[in-house]
Amino acid sequence: MRKVWAAWVVFLLVAVPAYGAEAGSTLTFSFKTRQGPTMVEAHAPSGEVGDTFDSSLSLVNRKTPQLGLGPHAVAGTMRFSYTIRHQCAAFTPSCTATADFDTVSTLPGGTVVAKGSRISIAQPTITIPVVGGTGLYEGARGTISISPSSTKRSVFTLTLP
Repeated sequence: MRKVWAAWVVFLLVAVPAYGAEAGSTLTFSFKTRQGPTMVEAHAPSGEVGDTFDSSLSLVNRKTPQLGLGPHAVAGTMRFSYTIRHQCAAFTPSCTATADFDTVSTLPGGTVVAKGSRISIAQPTITIPVVGGTGLYEGARGTISISPSSTKRSVFTLTLP
């Protein structure tokens, strides 16, 4: 088992920088997503405002290999929670629906952490600021854009320190 672990670490140290993971570089990863079950922690009064939703996504490479994995390979996972802060009829010009988000994505070589308060959920794509990470993504900044379940796409745009 130690040999497998050591080989994986060597691979990550050699292969991931080849994808552009060097200081000051910007990386973009695009994944197809598969959502897991969603748990709801409801708060009074009834309705979604104040309710917290917890779920997960499988992050699957699209047709293009990335992160040392082939096309259509599961490249990682995202655990996320969000709390609805303001609700309205989505996609209307005056809609200002917002939620607080907290995410941790596990990718080859480390994790990416994104979170933010009062992020718009009134548009077809939700964009969450990246606030850091671990391993190869330590100190990362940028955004994670999550599209609705109809397109099932997440895009990570990361700048490494």
